[in-house]
Amino acid sequence: MRIRYHAPMLAALLALVIAGAGCELIQAKAAFQDGNKLYKAEDYRGAIEEYEQAIAHKPDFAEAHAYLASAHQALYIPSRSDDPEIRAHLDKAIEHYEKSLEVNKGGTPNLEATRRTALGALIGIYSDPPVEDFEKALHYAEELVKDNPEDVMNMYAMANLYEKFNRVDEAEATYLRVVRDHPEDTKACGALSSFYNKPLWDTEGNAYTVDSEGPRMARFEDAIQTMLRCADLAPDDPSGYYKVATFHWDKAYRDPALNDEQKNEQADLGIEAVDKALAIQPDYWEALISKGLLYRVKAQVAPNRSERRRYLEQAQILQRQALELREEQQAERDAASEVPAEGLTE
Repeated sequence: MRIRYHAPMLAALLALVIAGAGCELIQAKAAFQDGNKLYKAEDYRGAIEEYEQAIAHKPDFAEAHAYLASAHQALYIPSRSDDPEIRAHLDKAIEHYEKSLEVNKGGTPNLEATRRTALGALIGIYSDPPVEDFEKALHYAEELVKDNPEDVMNMYAMANLYEKFNRVDEAEATYLRVVRDHPEDTKACGALSSFYNKPLWDTEGNAYTVDSEGPRMARFEDAIQTMLRCADLAPDDPSGYYKVATFHWDKAYRDPALNDEQKNEQADLGIEAVDKALAIQPDYWEALISKGLLYRVKAQVAPNRSERRRYLEQAQILQRQALELREEQQAERDAASEVPAEGLTE
């Protein structure tokens, strides 16, 4: 027997369906907001209950899935990953970050930010034990880059991932790509120089592995040459030359393979670089501190007592000058932050 509905009855049924859907959405948003309040108060267990309610009312609520995942992740303690109850929080975090990505249709800045958050979290989770998995982490990193290929921070995330898994050649290629695509960006240049200054290679210049012999080595000359190019990109910015000086100091102070003559040479190169920074900005107190440290290196390797004393005296003078400048600049900032009394009205 066929049941026939009259138009008024169909309209009434449709209105009920719409009203029900609207009620579910209102309840989902209310639970989500309550969850956010508990989350901000660091009551993650309470937040989890509210987020679960939000999802029960609206299963495709991407933001609620992401926040639910984050609340579970906050309760996960890496040092206790062998505890089933603790480990369950990590599993739930993965489940809901992935679900957030699945139901997220985008189209709004908030949903796009939610997607970035979920992708970033999954990259981090799969980069570390107990679920360390390069292929999964790489997949999510590639998604992050694909969403916004012009975002340099996404490329850095990719480079860091390669580096973490000792895929040094891929990391270098990624940093070089950023420099190629942003040739005038001093930050891109600086990131490459910092990468070269890490001990990631063997004595032959190949990526260091468990089978490598000898000490870990940085590609120091590449780091310096890259940093000098960075400095040349911004000739009015003293920070580039200052960073070159810190590289030379770090090399002279920490590399046990250097003899005294080589340490002294690194100190001289550092002083040359820091003098360029000070020529641009004479009151650059951090550079004065760095210069003093370089003179202390020279004092340590000086061939006689008189030279040692002379270098130490110079280091002490520079330190005093730097501290005086720092105090003056702090006083100026404090004065500038004060509201003039005559500017106030009753």
